[in-house]
Amino acid sequence: MMKGTTQFIFFNLLIFILSAIGITYFYISNHLLSDFSEIQTKSIIDIFLQIGCIGALLPTIFFSLISLAIKKISNKATVYFVVIFLFVLLIIAAYQFIMYMTFHEFVSPIQFERISD
Repeated sequence: MMKGTTQFIFFNLLIFILSAIGITYFYISNHLLSDFSEIQTKSIIDIFLQIGCIGALLPTIFFSLISLAIKKISNKATVYFVVIFLFVLLIIAAYQFIMYMTFHEFVSPIQFERISD
């Protein structure tokens, strides 16, 4: 039992970290249209904490729900229905999050300052 719990936590943490990094990269590349070498490290960390970590909660929660549904539900038809339903919800939630991040104006926007030479 302990091995299964540890493995479950490890995979959830791995999905969270990879999702946060991917969302951070997407946000920076979508809003800046430039390379990472021109951005200060503090700005990248702020984006990672304020946007990447929040956005990474979606895939992590849905992965947890899908894996628990696969393990706990014995009827295959019900498992397929639940997994498809959760996957559709994930797509809708991800779309809403991307639209929110693209068009939302922050009260105190993250500053993208160039590194001075």
